[in-house]
Amino acid sequence: MTIPLPSPTYRPGDRVQKRSGGRWRGHVVGWYRTSLTPEGYAVESAYEPGSVQIYPVTALEPWDQDHG
Repeated sequence: MTIPLPSPTYRPGDRVQKRSGGRWRGHVVGWYRTSLTPEGYAVESAYEPGSVQIYPVTALEPWDQDHG
């Protein structure tokens, strides 16, 4: 069963990066929800195509690819 995300922060194709810790930059390819993470995203790496990590929305921020 797929339940749509009511008001997503990001949409497929949006460029995002991790806020802190190890660097991960890429574009949103999907979203997820768990009992502990009401809004999370699958992000495909901009530098390693096909490699995907999942993060809660609080761990991400928009990424302006032209400025860093």
